[in-house]
Amino acid sequence: MVLEQKRGIESIDLNQTFVFVKAPIETVASAFVRVRQADRWEQDVYDREIVTTGQGFIVFQFQEQTWTSIYNFGFVPGCTPLDKKDTQTLSSLLQTRTVYYRVSDTGGYIGYELYENGNFIETLDFEEDISFYFQSQNRQLQREDMGSVYGFIYDFMVEQDIYIPAIRRVENQQGYVRLLGPELENLERSDFERIDYLTLG
Repeated sequence: MVLEQKRGIESIDLNQTFVFVKAPIETVASAFVRVRQADRWEQDVYDREIVTTGQGFIVFQFQEQTWTSIYNFGFVPGCTPLDKKDTQTLSSLLQTRTVYYRVSDTGGYIGYELYENGNFIETLDFEEDISFYFQSQNRQLQREDMGSVYGFIYDFMVEQDIYIPAIRRVENQQGYVRLLGPELENLERSDFERIDYLTLG
């Protein structure tokens, strides 16, 4: 399947946090810079090695896809990683739909939160063998109605027209980082509208 046709979740066997915004990358990156008061905004960094300092975020949009992805890249003490507040703020600021998504294979956790025009629509939080929470403004579902929670969330992302790639950090000895890891090395610059890198602190 070609990239433009991919939807859903590539893998849950990793730790990832995303905010998805249904708007073009230039609009989303510019808004996120203002919301987070980013110190540095590097545009079009496809397959470049760049120095990473402070809390970093990758912002990218695939060709022929309507959502822009903000990917939480590492963590620095004292800096706030991507969270649900970012998701709601961007939804309100840009008057569009946004989704917060987090998965942890080490913690056995997966969940999402959906907003539209700044308004809460739906959330699901699931921790394997520990907890389950679902709330929605549009539908009433019980745990037993969903079958596999992982399958339910996969289908939710497909319904939203979202594709979640598997991204891992790849770092060399000089402290630079190549933004495309092994899982995405077959992609070309032409597969993206753009990839940007933002830094806090």
